[in-house]
Amino acid sequence: MICFDENEIGSLSADHFIAEKEDCMEQLKSRKSFDLILDCSKLLLPMTDLETINDLQKVKERVMVVVVSTDQIDSLPMDWNAVPTQEEAFDFISFERMQRDLGF
Repeated sequence: MICFDENEIGSLSADHFIAEKEDCMEQLKSRKSFDLILDCSKLLLPMTDLETINDLQKVKERVMVVVVSTDQIDSLPMDWNAVPTQEEAFDFISFERMQRDLGF
């Protein structure tokens, strides 16, 4: 399952997604809106799964940030939000929220 904090930021690890893919996909589809941190630092999900999750977040007009090791960042599309640490993922979402609030 996806873990949500008090700021409506969801966190999901790649290995957890693989173990409970159907439940995770149901949560992604049914939950109204939230920003998502997808931790792929230990295991990179297949591109088809990453694209599906990214598309769901785009429909909700929310951001997905993928945490990957620095040597894997280049394996993701350039227009995706990829950072090397969880802390940077939270910072990225904070900046995105500020921009949304300001109308950018």
